Amino acid sequence: MRWRTIVALFAAAACWTVTAAAQAEPRAAAPTLAARPRAAPRGGRIVLHGGGFAPLVRVKLLAGQPGGERMAIGRARTDEHGMFVAPIAIRRDVRPGRYVAYACRHRCRVMASVPFRVLG
Repeated sequence: MRWRTIVALFAAAACWTVTAAAQAEPRAAAPTLAARPRAAPRGGRIVLHGGGFAPLVRVKLLAGQPGGERMAIGRARTDEHGMFVAPIAIRRDVRPGRYVAYACRHRCRVMASVPFRVLG
């Protein structure tokens, strides 16, 4: 009977430790991406502002038409707060229209996106 009490106490202590650790650990913010301005002419530029990524990591930047193929447009490195700013030049040969920019980590398992427009 005594050993059951000891086992129950250890089990309760272990459960409390795991619960306390889970509550004390802050949740990571979901990655975000913004484009400024939201529209730019061919030959112009947009600036991508990302946040919520892991600190001090590389982020791959992609773009493409909605539902279409994505092409690499650059890379960025996050700061100690998981944020980055990346100016992106819009090529003159890009077709005007709607596009989506993506910031990816881990083969895009961690990703944020933002729509933007290329003007004629």
